[in-house]
Amino acid sequence: MAETILDWEEDFHRLLLNDRLRMDAYKNAIQEVVKPGMVVLDLGTGTGVMGLFALQAGAKHLYAIDVNSAMIEIASHSFETNGFSGRYSVINALSYEANLPEKVDVIISEILGALGDNEDFVPILADARQRFLKDDGKMLPSYVRDFLVPISSVKAHQQVKAKECKTLNQSYDLEKLLQKLGLNNPFDLYYEVVIPNKCHLSQHQIAQEFKFDENDRATYEAKLTFTVEVDGLFTGFKGFFVAHLSDSVVLDTSGDDIASNVTCWKHGYLPIESPVEVKKGDEIYLLYSRYYPSDRNSPFRQCYQWSGTIKRDGKLMGDFHQSMKG
Repeated sequence: MAETILDWEEDFHRLLLNDRLRMDAYKNAIQEVVKPGMVVLDLGTGTGVMGLFALQAGAKHLYAIDVNSAMIEIASHSFETNGFSGRYSVINALSYEANLPEKVDVIISEILGALGDNEDFVPILADARQRFLKDDGKMLPSYVRDFLVPISSVKAHQQVKAKECKTLNQSYDLEKLLQKLGLNNPFDLYYEVVIPNKCHLSQHQIAQEFKFDENDRATYEAKLTFTVEVDGLFTGFKGFFVAHLSDSVVLDTSGDDIASNVTCWKHGYLPIESPVEVKKGDEIYLLYSRYYPSDRNSPFRQCYQWSGTIKRDGKLMGDFHQSMKG
């Protein structure tokens, strides 16, 4: 599975339930944070497994919000059959449109994508914190950092160029997706790929960090400079996140262990169209930005842009400019 472009479709929820890295980390963090008698919100409950962990940890009452009615039914059945009748309320709505009769002690969420913030958690969690959380309440996760690192992955680059994509149910067509998104260039899109650490060309750097307070930004620009440490063919960037779920539980998606499919998270791959041969000591300058599309009919929830140059001893060796034109 390493360096293989992936797409997630209907089978995603089944994969989530078998995701040991995710499940174990969240279970341990919830057991640490949720104390008997607390009121808890599970935001985007899905099948309800996180909410179930909270009830098992002693939550006095659980509020479970999800826009998917089918998932809400599954979550309700799980809470009921595990003996928690009367201790939960399910709400089938967007969180922005939901209301609670009381404020909660803990908000649990798992709105994390391959690039960290590519499921748009900043405005969602800012709204939830303001309207649902007690002044002394806790967010789980409490802190997230997104990272980027330049890579050399000929295999992943060739798949993007050939518009090939491995899927969970084999029905995926990358060409059709590009048409739907209004993109002519497959290199103007990010992909979910397992990128082994051996592909790294330099040390990773923080692209953005989120503390889930009023200071988080959903749109931003990050200027990063990477010094190449090994010779190779520069084919793009690997993105990953490190989430501090609680004081002692950290969820880190940077490593090679995710290649064994123990987790639903893969790395985010930001390809460049024209690979560049780089040598140790070269510098890769990156301007990385996240923004919302100006077109209200855009198929993108948010867009990313990655552009920059490669220099050797001050001499320009190449440049790149990729952008989701939503």
